[in-house]
Amino acid sequence: MQILGLDRSVRFVGRIKDRKLISFARSPDAAPLLDEELSSMAHYQASVKASWEDMFNEALGKTNWMITSKEKVKLITLFLDDGLLILSTEPNSNHDMIIQKIKSLNMKL
Repeated sequence: MQILGLDRSVRFVGRIKDRKLISFARSPDAAPLLDEELSSMAHYQASVKASWEDMFNEALGKTNWMITSKEKVKLITLFLDDGLLILSTEPNSNHDMIIQKIKSLNMKL
């Protein structure tokens, strides 16, 4: 809930650990864009994409975050020490500012 309050454009925040969504919060103003099945698949896809990034860590360094920009939503994945933090925001959101605000919360990024 604390992350939802950082910026009005944040629609959804979830915590993924071991490829499973373990907690989430949705803005009361944001209607879900996916049904339950597609939502689960999107969370799993974020985990799979994140695991692919590991193969580049030695040569390029650890991945900090990833962005997927779609017409209706922007998807942000932040890499934590023990999992992922996933967000969906309005497509015109300032993702750099949102990420900086999350970093200021001293999460284990």
